[in-house]
Amino acid sequence: MGRDFSTTRSDCREGLMTANDPPVPAVRRARRGASRRGRSTVGLLAAWYSPTSSLRAAFHRFRGVHVGQSVEIGYFVILDNLYPEKIFIEDRATISARSTILAHDEAMAYTGNGPEVIAETRICAGAFLGVHCVVLPGVTIGACAVVGAGSVVTRDVPPGVIVAGVPARAIGPSRNEGGSGH
Repeated sequence: MGRDFSTTRSDCREGLMTANDPPVPAVRRARRGASRRGRSTVGLLAAWYSPTSSLRAAFHRFRGVHVGQSVEIGYFVILDNLYPEKIFIEDRATISARSTILAHDEAMAYTGNGPEVIAETRICAGAFLGVHCVVLPGVTIGACAVVGAGSVVTRDVPPGVIVAGVPARAIGPSRNEGGSGH
């Protein structure tokens, strides 16, 4: 006879497993049609390997991402593969290489501790995301804000503010707001 490896809610919280614990409810996984998912995946892969930023932006538009004019998108950027239509990147924004912008999060649903989160994520005009940033669902990066390399953005960033870190925190105003810039 095989051993039962099913988990329970208390397994995750306390690291203990007892026979009397109720099983964790089945997870409602995000479902999208095969056609829509296929289009998004093919477009994402094409964008990853495109030689120019304008081609990368075009492939993300094909996937359903709302991409403004003169947007720079670096190599290997992930724009939510399940809900690309929930991502808005406004004019003149820059998303540096290997960054990830999410519009959904299934962590709570998978652990049985809450619902899946699906929310619009917005990168406003002129904002700059450094290399290898992660922007979580529902976050807005304000106009002309700067996100330092490797940051994880968990909350909205006001316009013109510089943030960095994990989680990202304000480290200063933009040059324009601080009075020392152009």
